[in-house]
Amino acid sequence: MTVRPLSGVRVLDFGLLTAGANTSAMLADLGAEVFKIESGAYLDPFRVVGKSDNADGWWNRSPQFRFTNRNKRGLALNLKDPRGQHVIRALAAQCDVVVENFRRGVLDRAGLGYRELSAINPGIVFAAISSQGDTGPERMNVSFGSTLDATSGIAALTGYEGEEPRISGMDVNYPDQIVSLFAAGMVITAIMEARRSGKGCFLDFSQREVASFTLGEEILASACDPKRTEARRGNAAEGVTQQDAYRCRDGRWIAVTSESAQPGLLAFCAGRTSAEAVAELLARGLAVAPCNDGNDLLRDTALAGVTLVRDEKGQLVKGLPYRLDGRGITIERAAPDLGQHTEEVLRNLLGYDEAKLEELAKAGVTSVTPDVGDV
Repeated sequence: MTVRPLSGVRVLDFGLLTAGANTSAMLADLGAEVFKIESGAYLDPFRVVGKSDNADGWWNRSPQFRFTNRNKRGLALNLKDPRGQHVIRALAAQCDVVVENFRRGVLDRAGLGYRELSAINPGIVFAAISSQGDTGPERMNVSFGSTLDATSGIAALTGYEGEEPRISGMDVNYPDQIVSLFAAGMVITAIMEARRSGKGCFLDFSQREVASFTLGEEILASACDPKRTEARRGNAAEGVTQQDAYRCRDGRWIAVTSESAQPGLLAFCAGRTSAEAVAELLARGLAVAPCNDGNDLLRDTALAGVTLVRDEKGQLVKGLPYRLDGRGITIERAAPDLGQHTEEVLRNLLGYDEAKLEELAKAGVTSVTPDVGDV
């Protein structure tokens, strides 16, 4: 097997939903050993959001959870129980990275914040991927992709003239996706420095700031002209004469951008299949492409391992947005059931014996069944 870049790196993963969980998933894809921490007392919300039935074990069948938790080991440890906190501190001593996107103060109150864990392990990289950052008047705000669309300024620019702002919605959740990309790169850089210096660090990662960062040109334009009002303009773009999506004879859509007017383009596309229209317009020198859906991307062999791939159970998971040595993602293990690897990890990494494991189980610390009140 090819040794991957992060082989030998251990990650204590409290990441939830996309922003946190997909950050640690990409570290796992690159070879890190990632321990996904949940418990029956608190599930990753994606297990509930993706709930498809009420039969026993429903919490292990969520597609949304599967997408962003491949290649991880699942540990069930109750953060609210002092015995669970003790186990997590012992794990932190053996790990290189912590990833979390709880509301500010959750881990601190459990005695599991950066101050406590860095005292145990000075080389640990602690990535706090919060909504508004670790300081400031809005640090305690809860956010989702929709609120990040709004507060970052993205929604103000998205939509058509005269209409309301548009948010990317749960199916896209655009801010969370880009946040996880930035965060994974930031964590990797911090790991490299920690390996060099022997000193870890606290990464204060504001999701809102990252989303706003992608609007740099628009923010700069407004700063240079305070009276400027940026209106939503749909597919129109400054300096581009014609830009839109057109429906073709086969019912599929293509996107066209042209610096000069293209009269009759609507009728042209309506009279041809999407493949014919794309070929003819490309031959004219226009920027044109089909509007692909998920099935198109799955069929595209050039994107194998990049967009969506199938795990060992044949189920779809999110891919890796880049290649290493010409290869996309490698799925070594499907997303874990709740607490699937708890005993294995505690036994092998911490040396717990059967009596200790049984004690934790009887106390409910390692429960793998959701508490009724939490679902």
